Parts: sequence; structure tokens; C-alpha cells
Amino acid sequence: MSIYDTAIRCRPMTDAERQAVWVTLKRYSVEDQIRERERTGEGPNWESFCVYDRTDWTEPDVIFEGATRLPDNSDVVCWVGLQHWCGALTDIRRFLPDAVWSVHVEDHEIAWDEQTQAFDPSA
Repeated sequence: MSIYDTAIRCRPMTDAERQAVWVTLKRYSVEDQIRERERTGEGPNWESFCVYDRTDWTEPDVIFEGATRLPDNSDVVCWVGLQHWCGALTDIRRFLPDAVWSVHVEDHEIAWDEQTQAFDPSA
């Protein structure tokens, strides 16, 4: 199972927006956990957050797009992973509030909760 994300807007990201996105992705990085699992064989089977290269974007006005496999070595770990990546995408969306977003896991759309201003995987 993977989480898919796309943001569309008629103008590209500014340098400041790109920097904010990069900082956010660094903050949500799971690289330490990936290395620990490789070393010990224990823990969630995370994959790094994936943002597609611009040449792979599906629409001309896409400014952010990717897909990341969720950890799936248990239902609990999958849920934790989904919440984690929804947190990252929530923070990124806050830097790009005028973009039109689509976030989903396979066929299930992850709703944007207007009240909490967050992607809510439980909805």
C-alpha cells in the first residue's frame, strides 16, 4: 500500500516554498529508522518519502507529486506510517495553501479537514 500525493497550481513553487518543503521533508525523515531496521532487522519497514522528479509529473501544472510505500509489517505500523506521512503532507500543504491537493491511499481519498487544517486519515 502506498500514499499518493499531488498538488496542482498554475504557477511554480517559489524558492522559499521549495526550501520550506525541503526542511519539512528533512524533519519527517525516517532514514534513521530505516538504517536501524537494516542493522537489527527490527522495527517498521519504512521507505523514504518519495517526491517524483519533475519529468515524471502527471500534469503540466503539478508543483508537487509523489508516492511512498507505507510500512506494512503490521496493521499498527501501517497506521502509524499513514499518520506520519499525513503529518508531513499537512505541513507541506500549509506552505502551498493555494494549490489543489489530492492525497490518497490506493482507492481511499485522505480528506483535508478544514476545521483542523490537516489531512485526516481517519475520515
